[in-house]
This record gives sequence, structure tokens and C-alpha cells, in this order.
Amino acid sequence: MNLWWIVMGLLGAAWALPMIGIRKAGFPWWFFVGFACFWLVVFMVADPMYDWGVRIRRKWGMMRLADFAERMKPRVLPPARFALLLMAAISLLAGLL
Repeated sequence: MNLWWIVMGLLGAAWALPMIGIRKAGFPWWFFVGFACFWLVVFMVADPMYDWGVRIRRKWGMMRLADFAERMKPRVLPPARFALLLMAAISLLAGLL
């Protein structure tokens, strides 16, 4: 099993803690919808942002790190995108409850 699914899943689930705190502080529902929209936009552009990060590493001369990132992309990106969707869902739930 890919360990990244566990790590990213836990990171995504940890997003519930700040959302609970913000909800208890009395923020309006639209604040949470804004967070959810932000995470959905990041979810949609995660692949180009990952490639952009690899290009920056190459530009700065970090060839071995860029090669490593390219090799890890198929293992890291799907769990990261899952975590982003989880964070969007948690944000929406916090706004609705």
C-alpha cells in the first residue's frame, strides 16, 4: 500500500481542527464556502502546480531533486488531491453545521 494515502488522509482530516475552532468563533457560513472553493481550485490546478514546482527546481539547478519529484508524482499527487477534496468537504460541513 502507498504510505502517502495514509499521510495525506491524516493531513486532510486534521483540517477539521481549525474548522471547528473557526466555527466556534462564530464566523459566517460564506467564510467556510470560500475555504471550500479555495481547496477545490487548488485541487483542479494541482497537476500544473506540481509540474511548475519541478520546473523551478530544474531552473535553480536542483536536477536530482527534480528527477526525484518526477518519479514520485504518480505516487504523491493522487493522495494529495484526495486530501484537498477532503479539506473542501470538511470546510463545507463546518459551514453547514
